[in-house]
Amino acid sequence: MAARRVRQSARIGAAAALATLTAIALAGCVRPAPPAPSGYLQIDINTSPVNLDPRVATDAISARVGELVYNALARIDRDGRLVGDLAESIERPAPTVIIFHLRHGVRFSDGRPLDARDVKYTYDSVLAPANHSIKRAGLAELAALDLIDDYTLRMTTRRPYAPALEMALFGVVPRGTPLAPREAIAAPPGSGPFMVAGFTRDEALTLARNPYYPAPAGAIRGIVMKVVPDATVRALELAEGICAFAENDAIQPELIGYLARRSALRVTRSDGTTYQYLIFNFRDARLRDLRVRRAIAYALDRAAIVGALMRGNARVATGMLAPENWAYNGDVMRYPRDPARSRALLEAAGYSHAHPLRLVYKTTPEGRRLAEVIQAMLRPVGVTLEIRTNEFATFYSDLRAGNFDLAASQWVGVADPHQYYLVFASRMTPAGGGNNRGGYANPEMDRLLAAGDAALDPAARRAIYAQVQRLAAADLPYVSLWWIDNVAVFNRRLDGFAPFPNGSLISLAAARFAPAAATARTPPR
Repeated sequence: MAARRVRQSARIGAAAALATLTAIALAGCVRPAPPAPSGYLQIDINTSPVNLDPRVATDAISARVGELVYNALARIDRDGRLVGDLAESIERPAPTVIIFHLRHGVRFSDGRPLDARDVKYTYDSVLAPANHSIKRAGLAELAALDLIDDYTLRMTTRRPYAPALEMALFGVVPRGTPLAPREAIAAPPGSGPFMVAGFTRDEALTLARNPYYPAPAGAIRGIVMKVVPDATVRALELAEGICAFAENDAIQPELIGYLARRSALRVTRSDGTTYQYLIFNFRDARLRDLRVRRAIAYALDRAAIVGALMRGNARVATGMLAPENWAYNGDVMRYPRDPARSRALLEAAGYSHAHPLRLVYKTTPEGRRLAEVIQAMLRPVGVTLEIRTNEFATFYSDLRAGNFDLAASQWVGVADPHQYYLVFASRMTPAGGGNNRGGYANPEMDRLLAAGDAALDPAARRAIYAQVQRLAAADLPYVSLWWIDNVAVFNRRLDGFAPFPNGSLISLAAARFAPAAATARTPPR
């Protein structure tokens, strides 16, 4: 019955979306010519970046921009490994020491040369208490970052610290650059392939080539990221050739089939590491009751939602780490849909249809349909959800402030299991500079996470995180929903894009537009 309701809701949603798309097309509401300058790639995105300073930005769109504008000491490659970026070589001579040897000849987009003093300044500005950087907590294990010479730095950790290289992922800015205020629209110069040429919040972000970063012959001249909140309009702009690229959250699953039938478009799918979850607020005594959390988990038919609402573009998740991760453990407690068991758990906790559990679910406009499906699945077992929808900035603020009972969100491109520490360690609440937004606290989880961070031997670390994953599945700080596939839709003339498991757009730095004749194909019948 639940699966049928989800399929019916999805069919209604798809039909409505396609009807809206057709109506928009017939009404001529989409501009006939692309706004991007010649040689620029237009990407449609669903929400504006929150902040363009890499020392402050934490939202997914800002992170995608940051990868294109800034270099860090290290980066994550297509296989999920940490490799050198500004660092041409990395040494680990002692359990608490990492040496970075920087590339010579790197320049910021304003022409200033980049050296070790810029790197040190970037880290010092994040650590300065007066700057109130949200990323300061990510450097809690950094004891010192010292200059050895103009192109060599020594990073010292407070203790043997397995995920130390994750502290090398901070985008570097020129020394002397003040930290941007929250939601600033200005961007410091970076040394990456592009630079910010213009930004109007909630409208568009324009990236031009960094003149000091070598670009392949024929590569795109720049990128215009246009903010288009409506998913149907984004699909139509792709179909009409106004937009040439959209990825993941910017593409409504039920419109992928429509887009795949457009002769000028190409659709790519690959397994992704972005993790979708349902978060509980542990500040609420009702949700601290494990019986309630498990009842909610057993009430959800995640496979039906993936099949109908996500159109199969996801895999039902067992935890934060996807199967491709070196530390993945699938031998954990699972929650197949079981309404009878859900009702029994709720009754044991003191709730019934006569006295239902009433909760507030926060979401964004684009998450509204998932919220309604979850609402429909919880109602028969005795849970009433009040859905409150806000635009992303307000939703994100509420999530960080703990102003919710339930919410669905995602972690984009989880690579290292240290992510468990960032979101489940009791001290890593937003007030403490972390991402434990639900206020979850469990001494055993804290003990395991500390051990995982201290274990330098990969086998020992894998064994510890196997326990972490089993505890997370049993204790349910999150209900794991799914790992989202990477789906990209782009104009067939765009050549050189390579999808990353974490959804990175860095391969666009080498992309180019092929001649139209080279990409022509027979339209589908």
